[in-house]
Amino acid sequence: MRHLLLTAVVWAALTSPALAVHQSHHGPFVGDTIQGERFFMRVIDHTTVGIRFRWRADCDTGRVSRVTRFRNVKVGRRGRFARRNSRGVRVRGKIGFDPMGNPVFPRPFSFANNEAKGGLSANFEDPGKGRCRSGSVGWEARR
Repeated sequence: MRHLLLTAVVWAALTSPALAVHQSHHGPFVGDTIQGERFFMRVIDHTTVGIRFRWRADCDTGRVSRVTRFRNVKVGRRGRFARRNSRGVRVRGKIGFDPMGNPVFPRPFSFANNEAKGGLSANFEDPGKGRCRSGSVGWEARR
């Protein structure tokens, strides 16, 4: 009986932190791009994230500022993701996984493969401004 109770206590102590980490990382994460613009990411489920960010691009005549949203971005087994939309905006990055295999970000907990960094770029034609390019824009998300 004593061994059973001890086993139950040890099992509860080992699994409780993992459950807390799993639940704590499903909230939204904000960050910044190197352009000083806002970056927002949310874990949707075990293999999917949603991303919204503001960016700027220099065009043939002037400059544009836009907001781009990516829904249901698949996260691979190594934490990498990449997506391109029909307007020529691309996002890529890497995040870590918690002990239960869910995408997570590094703060407030730390795991060996956690990263919340990546890049984005946009190359497109604007009817009024000509060819527009953002160049490579790095980003970092945080809780």
